[in-house]
Amino acid sequence: MGRVIIILILVGLNFFPHEWLLDAPYMQRALSYSFFHANWWHLAVNSIAIFTIYKKISPKDLILSYLIAILVYPLSFRPVIGFSNILYAQLGMRTPKLSSPWWKQASVIVFLIVTLGLVFIPRFSATTHIFSFLLGMGISSFRRLKKDILRDTQRYI
Repeated sequence: MGRVIIILILVGLNFFPHEWLLDAPYMQRALSYSFFHANWWHLAVNSIAIFTIYKKISPKDLILSYLIAILVYPLSFRPVIGFSNILYAQLGMRTPKLSSPWWKQASVIVFLIVTLGLVFIPRFSATTHIFSFLLGMGISSFRRLKKDILRDTQRYI
């Protein structure tokens, strides 16, 4: 049922012209840009990506990713629309631990290099995507550290 609701929201919002976002007040743009897409292809790619990780996203993580997307909005050098900053934050939250095998860690580096390569595609804001990913990684690291501290503290109590 949740998938159907997300599809209806994403498709429904794309029937509205997103050009009005350019003239909208700053906060309105920052709060709503994630829900509009440039075209149906853009919507399809973002929808496929969100549904591949959908079952692993808790509502808390989704809200956190949305807040990250709002925080990185000012870092864009060009107008930004689309759900991909939320996706990049989610992917950052799923980065492997430093104790993971080298190929898992290398996949993160390759992912960031490919994203940097997308800088040359018009309408793609690599800065917001990379910062979303890095903030997601920071949140993931903080959660792991908190979990380790709590586990070690309980061991000595």
